[in-house]
Amino acid sequence: MKEVPKRVREAFRLLRQAQKHLYLKPIRQSFYVYKQTYEYQPEKKKSKTISEYVGRIELDGTFIKRVASYRSELEKAEALIALRGGEIVWHRKGGNGEPAPEPREIPLKETDLKLLMALSMNSRMPVSRLAELSGLNERTAYSRVRALEEKLGIRYLLEIDVEKLGYLRYLTLIKFEDKKPSREEIEEAIKDEHDIQFAATTNGGYDVVMLIVDETPLKAHDNLLRLRQKRSLSRYPASWIFTYFAQVLPFIPLRDQFIEKIVKERVWHRTRETPHPREDQLRQREFLLLKEMNSNANMNFATIDQKYGLNKGTSRYAYQALRERGVIARPTVSMTNLPIRYVGVVLLSNIDYKVVDENRYKYLMDRIEYGKISNKYCLTGNIGAPLQGAISFLPVAEEGYLDRVTASVERELQGSVARSLVITDVIAGNLCYRRFDSAYTRPYRLLVELKRIEPVKPTFYG
Repeated sequence: MKEVPKRVREAFRLLRQAQKHLYLKPIRQSFYVYKQTYEYQPEKKKSKTISEYVGRIELDGTFIKRVASYRSELEKAEALIALRGGEIVWHRKGGNGEPAPEPREIPLKETDLKLLMALSMNSRMPVSRLAELSGLNERTAYSRVRALEEKLGIRYLLEIDVEKLGYLRYLTLIKFEDKKPSREEIEEAIKDEHDIQFAATTNGGYDVVMLIVDETPLKAHDNLLRLRQKRSLSRYPASWIFTYFAQVLPFIPLRDQFIEKIVKERVWHRTRETPHPREDQLRQREFLLLKEMNSNANMNFATIDQKYGLNKGTSRYAYQALRERGVIARPTVSMTNLPIRYVGVVLLSNIDYKVVDENRYKYLMDRIEYGKISNKYCLTGNIGAPLQGAISFLPVAEEGYLDRVTASVERELQGSVARSLVITDVIAGNLCYRRFDSAYTRPYRLLVELKRIEPVKPTFYG
C-alpha cells in the first residue's frame, strides 16, 4: 500500500492473517479498517456487499477496536495489545500474573461516606468535629473511623504543594517499538530516580506511564535522557513523550525518597548572602516534619520533637508555618484497599479548540463526580504537546466501566479524541484514592464562574 506508514502496513498485515475480508481505508491522517462481507439476496438473485467498520490503526501500529463492538474489558485489552504479541496480565497484589478477581463489595452507610470526606479534607480533625459532620456521637464516630481504616486500608499522608517549593510536574509516556523490558528491568532503571513519583506499566497505546516532579523542564529532560541511556532500557528502542502535567485534582503523593534526597536540598543554611530563607526554602525543623509526616500525617508532634531532640512545640510550630505558606495543603488519607479491578487511564487529545471550549463545562462537570466510595477520578490534569489535552486516572470496579467513561468523555467533549489505557503493574509510587469535597476543587470554581452551577456554602473542615 503506497503512502501507508510501515507500522500501519505491518499491523494491517497481521490483522488480515487473523481475519479475512478486511480492507484499509485512509482518511486524512487516520487509517480505518473495514470488514467486507457478502449477503445473497434471493429476490434480486445477486449478492449485496456489506462493509462493517472494525476499528482504526494508529501511526504507531496500535489497533483501536470499535467501541461499540467491545463485549468486555478483557476483549478491549486484547485488541489493544494483540499486535505486540503480548499477553494480558491484570495488576494484582502479589504480582503472580493471575487475572484480577471480581472486587468484593464493601457496603458503606451515608455516615461512613461523610466520615471519609471529612478525613480526606483534614485527617487531623478532632473527633468532636468528625462526629458533628457525620451526625454521630463521638464514641460511634471514633469506632466507625477505626472500622473504615480496617476495611479500606486507610493510610494518612500529607498533600504537599510542590510548586510552593519551586518544583513542577511532568508526564512521560513510553511506547516500545518491538520487545519490552521486564518489570525487573524497569524497576532497576528507575530505583535511584527520585524525581519519579509514580511509574506503571500499561496496556494500550503506551507501555509505561510516569509522573515526575522536578525543578525545571530542562533538568527533568536531562534526567529523562539519563534514564533512557541506562543499560536496562537503552537496548529497547522506544518512543518517549515528555510534556508538562498541570495538576487539576487531586494530587500526586510524594515518595519518601523524594523528600529525603531532593527536598533536603531546599533546607536553608544561614549565610551572608541568605540571612533569611527564601519562599522556596525550608528551615531544618520544617524539613524534618515533612520527612516524618509525609507517610504518616497523623503522627504526634511530640514524637517528632523527641526523635530529633527539638524543643517542645517545635514541630507543631513548623507544621502551622507550612500550612500558612501553603506548602502543606492538608493532611489527608488514601484508601489502599479500595474494591476495584484495576486502574484505567483516559487520554484526551483536543483537535478543535473552538468546539472544545464550547463544551468545556461538560468536561468540568465530569471531573467533580463521585464514585461509590471515592472520587470518580483519582488524578487528572492538563497536558501539553504532542497530545495537547488531558490525562485522567480512575479506579475501575466493574466490567465495561472504562469503555463507558472513555466513550462518554469523547461524546460530551466534542472536538476531542479519547482513548484508554489499563494499568497492569505499579512499579513505583502510589496514586491517592480518597473522597475529596468537590466544592474545594478548581473545576467546581470554574463551573461557578461560568454560571453552570449554583455555588453552595462550603463545609468548614479546619
